[in-house]
Amino acid sequence: MPDVPSEQLDVHSSPIIQLIDDIIQLLNEGNRKDAFVLIFINNIKGCLLNIVGGVVLGLGTFFNLVFNGFGSADMFVASYEAGLSINEILKATLPHSFELLGFWLSGGMGFYFAWSIIQFIRKNESFSSHFYKQMGVCAIIVFILILSAAYVEAYISTSISLE
Repeated sequence: MPDVPSEQLDVHSSPIIQLIDDIIQLLNEGNRKDAFVLIFINNIKGCLLNIVGGVVLGLGTFFNLVFNGFGSADMFVASYEAGLSINEILKATLPHSFELLGFWLSGGMGFYFAWSIIQFIRKNESFSSHFYKQMGVCAIIVFILILSAAYVEAYISTSISLE
């Protein structure tokens, strides 16, 4: 992440801005390990919200995906308006953009969970072992994607963008 103070980003103070400030501060101090942990925890929480959002028939999943999509777009616009070029923004984000696959897969899991609940209500059938296997395999894939992307973000993307 480029070293842009949050007061330059035309956004209101929020927990997300505080998290970004904390990550930037850790990176400026050279503490990539703690930055990696903060990034991973934040992103895995978003994925868990996608999955658990299926309990309310996918509405939670839908709103979390929309919120994160608009939030990301807002940060791109704010970064651009703060003076970063599109090239600088892409240099800072593209190396770890595969984390989006983890978010989308966890969103798919939430919608699949919602669909399985609807099928349970309609047909009074319990969840099959196939459902549990699919959800387990997908959860492992999401975990690996988010863990890898957090590593790349903390150790690689920030090195590229700070050059």
